[in-house]
Order: sequence, then structure tokens, then C-alpha cells
Amino acid sequence: MKSAGRKRLTRGCCGRVLTPCNYTPIYRRMDDFTQCMVSNSRMAARAITRRYDAYARPFGITSTQFSLLGAIMTAGDRTVTELAEERGFERTTLVRNVDRLEKLGLVTSQPAEHGNGRICRLTPKGEGTVKQLLPFWRKAQAEIRAELGGEGFDEALTVLKRLAAV
Repeated sequence: MKSAGRKRLTRGCCGRVLTPCNYTPIYRRMDDFTQCMVSNSRMAARAITRRYDAYARPFGITSTQFSLLGAIMTAGDRTVTELAEERGFERTTLVRNVDRLEKLGLVTSQPAEHGNGRICRLTPKGEGTVKQLLPFWRKAQAEIRAELGGEGFDEALTVLKRLAAV
């Protein structure tokens, strides 16, 4: 039972008590929403996705689905859940994409030996699609690398991987 006069504390994901900031000049600078990590990362992701999607579209898939085909090809016998965790997908999003790839005949799946998961593999048609689309993926990679510069490209990947681990 709660005490009548006790104030409830809000805790963040790390267990720290969250309090309103004390708007000193450094915090005012941080309130510039053009510097928001969420909106900037989403804008960057959308711009990059549009670039890669333009190359994947003629093959009837999205760049996300192509990335998934590549992950399935290189991952070996991984369950859908393991693939989702390794690739940073929400499990339901990955399942939806795997189902679509199965309907297109690019992927086949079978029950895992243990548990109720399923293992995905590329079909010969899926392997052919990867082989055909790979030069276009490389072209998109080269375009982004050229825009950022070699060092900027490598730096961006390093930062993205660090952010993915946050």
C-alpha cells in the first residue's frame, strides 16, 4: 500500500531515477531538436534505404529483404529468432519478410530440430537473385562510400555498429 504523501519516482532503463533537467546553458543547447539522435538516425536510414531500394525494386524485393537473403546465405542453420537478434530486426518484422521471400520462392524454411523455431535457407532461385543483385548492392555501397569518402564511410559504419549495441 502506498503512503499518501509519497511521490512516485520514475526510473530509466538502467534503474536511475529520472528528474527534469535544470536548464543551464548546456542543456538549452541540447534542446536543439535538429540535433535529435532519433530523428537524424531515422532520416539517414530512410535516405540510405531509398537508395538501395531503387536497385532492389526491379528484382521484386526491398533492400531489407536483400539484406535478409544475404544474412540467411551466410548465417548457416540459424532460427528465425536467432537471425532477428543477430541482424537487429524485430522478430515479427523478420517473420513477415521471410514469409514474403518464401512466397516469392527465394527462401524455404523447415522446423528446427529442437524447439518450435524454423530454419531458413535460400532456394536456387534465391541464390540466383542474390548473385544478380549483388553488383547493384556493390554499386550502392560505392556511391555511399564516394559521398562520405572512404574514411567517412568506415567511420560511419563504426558509429552505427556502436549505436546498435547501445
